[in-house]
Amino acid sequence: MLNRLLVFLLFAGSAFGQSTVDTPLSGAAHYPKLTHAELPLYPAIAWTAHITGTVKIEVTVDKGSVVNAQLKSDGSPYLSTPSLANVKTWQFQPEGHTTFSVTYVYKIAGEQTLLPENPRVELDLPRLVTVTARPFKPSCSDCVPDATTGTTH
Repeated sequence: MLNRLLVFLLFAGSAFGQSTVDTPLSGAAHYPKLTHAELPLYPAIAWTAHITGTVKIEVTVDKGSVVNAQLKSDGSPYLSTPSLANVKTWQFQPEGHTTFSVTYVYKIAGEQTLLPENPRVELDLPRLVTVTARPFKPSCSDCVPDATTGTTH
């Protein structure tokens, strides 16, 4: 499958900049400014098995690096393990210690294809990552039906 893609995300302006800083009255999360992240992919085994779902992760950043990432939702390990691995690649502008939540959403939608196509990735970093893949039907050009059992091998 595709090699891991490295994406350098430099965000300027308010669309991907920082949101509100924590204050005792507002309770709004402080999101540090993201400077680098690897592109999340739909995990191959989950895609093939048509596993969809949402993964919520609590991320702690200190001096620009992710120092802790913990699952905050139950779900398939086929989605949660790659999500945790992806969020640990993120780097931020160096600043103090902060904790926030990020949500990964994995969807399979659209018409079925014969071969896998690149999933669509939507990023509202560092809050939300949505990965949408079209379903595909794996085929086997070398498969031969077994006349005695009716199965293909």
